[in-house]
Amino acid sequence: MKTEELEERLLDVERVLALQDKRLEKLEEGTAPHPPQDAQAPDCSSQFEELKALLKRHDLSVQALQIYALIASLQEKITKLPKLLPVRHYHHFEDRSRGFLIGGMVCLLTTAIFVGLCFSLYQENGRLQENNMKYRIIRQAYPDAAHWADSTYLHDPNLQL
Repeated sequence: MKTEELEERLLDVERVLALQDKRLEKLEEGTAPHPPQDAQAPDCSSQFEELKALLKRHDLSVQALQIYALIASLQEKITKLPKLLPVRHYHHFEDRSRGFLIGGMVCLLTTAIFVGLCFSLYQENGRLQENNMKYRIIRQAYPDAAHWADSTYLHDPNLQL
């Protein structure tokens, strides 16, 4: 920013502060502390009398005695409870769990079949890689023999020599 802009902004801020100061002084002059006026409380004596009558009509001591008796009986029952509750675990298979067991067995059987299949395919892939290497060596060393084998296989793949 340029110095001229800064000076202009500073002057604006000073003007605003001067106006605020004047307003504050006017407010202070207009709001001198006044002595509190005697406020009259509303007359609630009739309502208090009505509440007294309602409280006298209901005997709260009877309810308090009933609550005390309930608490005492609850404490007696709590003291009669044993410290350790006997718990027995019964582990058995129900009719509802038969479906889960069959599903688990099917999953295990499927997994075993797929593992066996993967192992078989792994062995077959190793054998085919060995034959592929042998065939490549033959193609490099004897191209005529490899061409004869390829053309014979193309004409009749089931031919046994």
